[in-house]
Amino acid sequence: MATVATVVAVPPPQPQPATMPSNVPRVGDRARVAWLVLAADGPALELPALSPDTSIRVTDDSHRFRQLLLAERPRIVVCAQPPASPEDLALVLEERRRRARLRIVHLAPPDGVAERLAALSAGFDDALTTATSGSELAGRLGWLEARVAKGTSSVAILVADGLELDLVAHELRRGPRIVHLRPKEFGLLAVLANHPGRAYTRRELLERVWGSRHESGPRTVDVHVRWVRAKIEPDPERPVYLVTVRGVGYRLDPPRR
Repeated sequence: MATVATVVAVPPPQPQPATMPSNVPRVGDRARVAWLVLAADGPALELPALSPDTSIRVTDDSHRFRQLLLAERPRIVVCAQPPASPEDLALVLEERRRRARLRIVHLAPPDGVAERLAALSAGFDDALTTATSGSELAGRLGWLEARVAKGTSSVAILVADGLELDLVAHELRRGPRIVHLRPKEFGLLAVLANHPGRAYTRRELLERVWGSRHESGPRTVDVHVRWVRAKIEPDPERPVYLVTVRGVGYRLDPPRR
């Protein structure tokens, strides 16, 4: 009698789904983008590695950025200019007005002083240079997010007794009264206030406030320091907050809260 062999068809192995990093959003998944970044280079590219527990999407494509901004509703948006266009910035500002808990941060090269000040005036929550370290940028974004979670809408720093510098409203306030600052006075005080106790050389202050292509000399810093002291010091001739560091430059020693 002939033996009949039975053939059993074995299905081919199914390909395993690729493993995706936890900080990349997935289609059909509940994961969402927490921080959305439009940048081609600079410290913003370091954010996913510096904040691995946060869902972060970095792109240099304006079209993709706009799609993600509207679809993912991120909590933090970072726009570097370039590659951000005026249309990108306008859309981000419109979204900021629509969503009170959204926080937006502007980045520009060190000499982009006008761009950073324009961003702050338009409604950005912070404006930094691309010379800012990735770790500082990540820390600032985390700080902004934490303040939103606590219901705090302003970013105010105590710079002198009874005087707060509001980095969001771009104002120096003594209680309910606003103390007028020129744009460069605000920039100078903001740099010093963000790093209390750190001494800056005049050259560092020129580059951070006036930009690397400035044509001003160190004397410009001295003049602006004198103007700021007239507005924050009890006795401008004997400063106790914005002090001179002999042989170096200037330092802000604000009072403790």
